Amino acid sequence: MNKRSFVLAAATTGAAIALGGAMAGGAWAQTSSAAGQPMKIIVATPAGGASDTAARLIAQVMSRNLGQPVLVENKPGGNGVPAMQTVLSAPADGQTLLWAMSSMAGTPLLVKAAPIKSMSEFTPVVPVVNLVYGLFVNPKVPAATVAELTAHLQANPDRLSYGTGVLSEYMVTMHYLRAAGLKAVRVPYKGGAQLMPDLISGELQFNFGPLVPALPHVKSGKLRLLATLPDRAEIMPGVPSLAQAGITTDTLPTWNGLVAPPGTPREVAVRLAQEVNRALANPTVRSTLEAQGLRAAGGTPQQMAEAIEAATTVWRQFVRDYAITPE
Repeated sequence: MNKRSFVLAAATTGAAIALGGAMAGGAWAQTSSAAGQPMKIIVATPAGGASDTAARLIAQVMSRNLGQPVLVENKPGGNGVPAMQTVLSAPADGQTLLWAMSSMAGTPLLVKAAPIKSMSEFTPVVPVVNLVYGLFVNPKVPAATVAELTAHLQANPDRLSYGTGVLSEYMVTMHYLRAAGLKAVRVPYKGGAQLMPDLISGELQFNFGPLVPALPHVKSGKLRLLATLPDRAEIMPGVPSLAQAGITTDTLPTWNGLVAPPGTPREVAVRLAQEVNRALANPTVRSTLEAQGLRAAGGTPQQMAEAIEAATTVWRQFVRDYAITPE
């Protein structure tokens, strides 16, 4: 998929301009130990995916508000390990942040090379967005509903393949397969933007993933959207939720947020959270996120810490229930 096919560039520019005069740009520079240096947000997925889309919008708005560059740097692959390592080794001054995904709470449990024992080792900053997921199938698959896909998988055990871009996609797919007594072949990718071409071509048959990279292809007829989760999506009102098909996903964590290197002062984390909340409070930003299947969150460092703890609990249970061994 063309990484620019999602319709965000113009919208993010408009959002940033709309917020341009919200605060004095020098305020952050006066309190930052790296005044004049670009702030970096490290994203563990390639450009064009849901997390990258949200991170770039927030970075652009923050850059305008703070009066300093806020750059997004993609370090995809390795189940988030390269991105984590980059932030772990950065100075604890609030200038380098990790765009944390809820799936990263599973990394220490599933990846032998994980550089952390828990995501709680990072300094929590703020929850930013919650992702809406979808169940997508290639149009060649004879299924227009979840029930029809289930029947097709039952008739063809281990003959259909599914793609996963992050560990959360693996979790929800395994949950669906286990609940329905199904078997399929997993094909891991660095991110959603990378698996899309194979899903569209039919090399992959289905995928549980964020709406962002797939929506243009659903609208063009190249993919079929059977259900959304954790509930129905406002931007796809005619599509049922996965729960309506009898598969509950209430515990699936789908947040994206920001964390800082270990040892970052609390006052720095609080200030960063305030700037993110300022951006999310803007109607233009919220509507831009919602149009992409992203739901604005916001909050405090404490709420980010609680989100990490809750996601870690879910991942521990997942690993126990499915007897998954680290890769």
